[in-house]
Amino acid sequence: MSGLLPGGIGPWHRFDDDKKHHFSQLLLKRCMEDRNPLLIEIEDKFQSRALVEEKGVCKLAHLHHWSTETHKVPWDSLPEQCVIKPNHWTGNCLFIMDNGAKPLQNVKRRFRPWARAKNGYRVIRNGRDQYGMPWSKRRIERALKHCLKQPFPVQLEWAAANIEPRGVMVEELLIDQGGLPHDWKVHVFHGKAGFIQYDTGRVGEHFQAIYTPEGERIEQNDPLWNQGAMPQALTSVLERSLIESLISISESLAQGIDYTRVDMFLVEDEWVFGEFTNYHNSCHPQSLEWEELGGALWLGNNP
Repeated sequence: MSGLLPGGIGPWHRFDDDKKHHFSQLLLKRCMEDRNPLLIEIEDKFQSRALVEEKGVCKLAHLHHWSTETHKVPWDSLPEQCVIKPNHWTGNCLFIMDNGAKPLQNVKRRFRPWARAKNGYRVIRNGRDQYGMPWSKRRIERALKHCLKQPFPVQLEWAAANIEPRGVMVEELLIDQGGLPHDWKVHVFHGKAGFIQYDTGRVGEHFQAIYTPEGERIEQNDPLWNQGAMPQALTSVLERSLIESLISISESLAQGIDYTRVDMFLVEDEWVFGEFTNYHNSCHPQSLEWEELGGALWLGNNP
């Protein structure tokens, strides 16, 4: 594809001078130019835990297992519910083990193993994912082994592509009110929260909206994800004190970097760290409102 940036795989992985002030274009500029070693440290899902622990501003999911030596999983010593993933990549190699007495309430299970449109996260219960596809322990380990050995799929994403060493980690499965918690993602620019991204139904019917730090919804005319019945104000689903603590935690964790996305989960009214994301949605263009707001915040302009 003409103009494709080195290491890019999608048609949007190219510069557009007419949109150089847009959020996604600034992400692409980061891919090509920014070699801050902190990007690798926080992109690494294992290394970043030490940074978060040192800050001491929020809870971390318990780490059951970590190994750079093998893709083998110590099944006999793990709880029935946990999350298995490599430290450099979670796309289609993240396994949510859901073998507790009661299944997760907000995961729809439908038998359609050959459907094309599937969520990359596999929720495994009794040896099958949410679509009915069989996943034995050996098959999960084969997938992990393949993931650890192959090149990172989007070499353009410099920090993610250069995480070493690679390994397999098993974390506590976070559960809130009997199901998977919703996703709260704070986009932090130059140490200040720019806007909050709220996602529900990540392994089902996915809805997404973005909000000001004050909790008011930012309307998007052409969003990538359906806004559905997402609230107009976050105060309808969160106490004001929780919004303030989410922002405070995210700003503390993102100090020393011009932009990152801090992903959090709310579990029983307590914020738990998820991960850092430096190349949101692999630099895919968002709605015009998102693009212009994120670009202005990154460039230090008043949006």
